[in-house]
This record gives sequence, C-alpha cells and structure tokens, in this order.
Amino acid sequence: MKKMLFIINPVSGKRVLEDCLMDIVSTFCAADYDVNVYVTKSEQDMMDTAGKRADEFDIIVCCGGDGTLNIVAGAVYHSGSSTIIGYIPGGTTNDFANSHRINTVASAAAKQIASGTVRQIDLGLLCSSPFIYVAAFGVFSAVSYETSRELKQNLGHAAYVIEGIKSLAKAKSYRVKVRYNGNELEEDLIYGMVSNSKRVGGFEMPIMQNVLYDDGKMEVMLIRQPKNPVETTKLLNCLVTQVADDDMIRMFRTSRLEYECDEEIPWTIDGEFGGSYGSGVVDVCEGALKMLY
Repeated sequence: MKKMLFIINPVSGKRVLEDCLMDIVSTFCAADYDVNVYVTKSEQDMMDTAGKRADEFDIIVCCGGDGTLNIVAGAVYHSGSSTIIGYIPGGTTNDFANSHRINTVASAAAKQIASGTVRQIDLGLLCSSPFIYVAAFGVFSAVSYETSRELKQNLGHAAYVIEGIKSLAKAKSYRVKVRYNGNELEEDLIYGMVSNSKRVGGFEMPIMQNVLYDDGKMEVMLIRQPKNPVETTKLLNCLVTQVADDDMIRMFRTSRLEYECDEEIPWTIDGEFGGSYGSGVVDVCEGALKMLY
C-alpha cells in the first residue's frame, strides 16, 4: 500500500472540499493509498510539513490555490526529495490546473490523481525562490489578479485590456540589462515575465505559443516603455490582438536569464508577492517537479 500525505489549505481548500472530502479520501483508498489528512495552520506550517515529511510518503497531494501548490512544490524541491505531488485546485484563477488540464472539480481531480500518469515538469527559480508557472514584474504583473471577477465574466479578455490601459497611464519603467542565450540587451521596461504556462491570471495567453512544460526552457516576455502616443497605440494593439511586435514586445525562450537594475524590482511569483531584487538570475530546473494527474 502506498502512503499519501493529503495537505489541505483551510483558507482555499475548505471551500471546494466541504461536500466531498469523504468521497475524495475513498477514491484514494480505492486506489490503494494509505491516506494521512493534514489541515495546515499557516503557510510556514505547510512549508515545514511538506519539506520535512516528504520522504515519509510516496505522494503529497495538496488542495488549495496556485500559491498552495507553489509552497508545497518549493518545499519538496528544497528538501531534495523526489516525492511525487498531486494537486486538487481550490483557488480563484487556477492557472496551473487549467494549463495542465487538471479538473477544477475536486472529486474529478482526485480521480485524475488516482488513475493518472507521473509527469516531470520544469520548475523555475527566481533568485533561488521556486515558481511553478510564472514570475513577473511591472505594470501588468498584478492586473489579472486585481481585475474583478464580474468584469472578467462580462468582458472576457477585454477586461484584462481595460485594466491594462488603466495601468499604462501610471506605468513605472525600469532600466534593465538582460542577458540570455549569449545575447545582451538594455531597455526601459514596463513589464517582464518568465513563464511556463498557456494561462496567466485567469486568462488564456495566445501570444505564448508552443509552450512545452518539460523542455528545460521557459518563455520570456519583455515589454518596452512606449516613447510616444504612436508606440502606446501599437502596444495596446498587441495586447488586444495577442500578436507580438518585436519593436515593443520581445519574446524568446531560455533556460537561464540574468538581469541587472539600478533599483530593486518587486516581483510576483505564481500570483503572490515574490520579493524585490536589484539584480538576479532566473534558472529553469528541467523536470524537477514530479506530478501525478
């Protein structure tokens, strides 16, 4: 019998498990798992439990939002354990689940885990802080998370553009030097994103094409500060049509990115504040995240 640690974030996980916890545990038991249910007391408690107890179990399943998965995945990675991770989405945007076609209905996600396949997925590291699908800074890094659900439902992608236009009016730029794949550039950037996802902030990202989750590379998007109204219009057109323009939006793939800035840049990691850094490195750990779904 395989041993499972089922970690529940009571803040986001409770909502999706209220009526189906017993059914989910029964699903895991029927798949020959000895299930140990643990409701966390805090983020630190979740991190400590996942990291220190990883090797006691064949799999750790967590229920919560993308931030919960980030904490568990990061703790397991830093512990050096090769324990498999399962995920039952319980957040608002569930970007990771939607990108990887993990069912957002809790009981169905449990069945995916019970009968699924182990997949090795790339893990990102921003200054040694793990991220499962995105690290971003600048004007659009929080737009998707701050856009109201009602606006998203009524206007879809246009809601993102509307909030983006509002943000552009007060956009702060950073003079950033970036090195990648033997190249170097220095630009005034209003946005930067390193991702391994087809969806960010609750929105599909058609501009991110041919994303592979296990190729040892992540997709990078850098948006230059518009210098005049014509460039602002060009940038907004890119956002609306989801078609990149190399003059305004530079996109590439890399396994390592180095950056330098004269001031500290605040980053968002998997939808949460990820710290501020004046310079740093983003690395891709190929296949470091072992997941079952």
